[in-house]
Amino acid sequence: MEEKKSKEAAKAEKPYVKPTATKLTREQAKLKLLDHASMGDQGAKELLEMMFSEVPQKESKAKKKSA
Repeated sequence: MEEKKSKEAAKAEKPYVKPTATKLTREQAKLKLLDHASMGDQGAKELLEMMFSEVPQKESKAKKKSA
């Protein structure tokens, strides 16, 4: 039982670290969004479609021509 108390005490003694916000560059934001979309995040996919609506249309036309 003493071991449990010492482990809990060690966790409680952890110093507070203030959360910080980081500002992403445009390229970093695009890569992060693409990463989320590739992992199946439906919201990220919808946002990509809204931001780059011309890109999927061009790709789908190119696929039809090559098929």
